[in-house]
Amino acid sequence: MKSATILRSPAAAARVLAVVLAALFLTGLLAGCGSLPPLKHVLLSPPQTERLAARPSNWEVRRVQMPEYLDSYDIQLRTDDYVLTRLPDAKWAERLPVAVTRLLQQTIDEKLQTRRDKHYEVDVDISTFEPQPSGNVVLSAAWRVVDAAGDTVARNHSLIKQPLPPAPGRSAGDIGRAMSIAVRELAMRIVARAG
Repeated sequence: MKSATILRSPAAAARVLAVVLAALFLTGLLAGCGSLPPLKHVLLSPPQTERLAARPSNWEVRRVQMPEYLDSYDIQLRTDDYVLTRLPDAKWAERLPVAVTRLLQQTIDEKLQTRRDKHYEVDVDISTFEPQPSGNVVLSAAWRVVDAAGDTVARNHSLIKQPLPPAPGRSAGDIGRAMSIAVRELAMRIVARAG
């Protein structure tokens, strides 16, 4: 009898109504989340079946430097001169600088023909690396190769453009593939100048 009188007060009824509405809102929100497409994890490296097994060299690619906005798991697209948009349903499987460093090392080890036994360090500083409104992935990087004494063996600045498939229907895999090709092209330019 006492609980019935408590629920009759306007303040108690308002609290009960607020709790019920919040529960309904959360139920609807959770049901909506179930309809999102599953998150894809994109790799920068091609599968082992698409490349030669690399015999390790004495070259060491040090961790690639890049702007902070690229040092994440988000796959970023430049949608305007000053606007970056992240893909909502895909992320990198590993942080982008780690993936680029690993792919550069693999490709250099794979492509080196001479100077494999030289103790070289490769420093790469990427200033731009994302799909552009032009329909290309653009990779702009300054790099240098130094020997064990710290002397520069080779250095350059590379600008690489890799075409993407047309925007409608372009997938996260298409972006990963184009970015992978651009990194491998950078590695081949380094080898051509210093190897």
